[in-house]
Amino acid sequence: MKKCNLGAGSAAGRERDWTPIVADAAARTLRSDGYRVLRRPADYRAHDRARFAAFVHFDGAIPRCASGASAGFPIGTSPALADRWRTFYAPRFPFAFRGLNITTNESGYYAFRKVDAPEKLLIEFGELSCPAQAAWMKPRLDTLGVLLARFIEQELHR
Repeated sequence: MKKCNLGAGSAAGRERDWTPIVADAAARTLRSDGYRVLRRPADYRAHDRARFAAFVHFDGAIPRCASGASAGFPIGTSPALADRWRTFYAPRFPFAFRGLNITTNESGYYAFRKVDAPEKLLIEFGELSCPAQAAWMKPRLDTLGVLLARFIEQELHR
């Protein structure tokens, strides 16, 4: 099996530990509301079809606190979904929302190719390497998952 980069880390925690908490809360919420949910790990090798694909992440930055929340979408697609996420999440996140496709890792995210879906969104909930952001996010991991589920439900009913 190919090893993959499982992300940022800090004294507050590791991305590889936090993302499943958020993803599980989102999946649990969506399932309880009657949706069928596929939950995949970062190193999943197969290919899926879905109505909506969300990729959960936490950023890391050098120097610390140089980043924040952001969202990515596939190159050549409309930024409208990512912009709606920014409008939904930014007022709830008490730090900077840095933008859309702020890095080539966001716009060219490898997992975009692993799913056929009309809507694909990479979410960086905030910067894990920033102590203030991490302290805010850590006790809210379940809440972030529920927020993501509510956003997905809203989008599926557009």
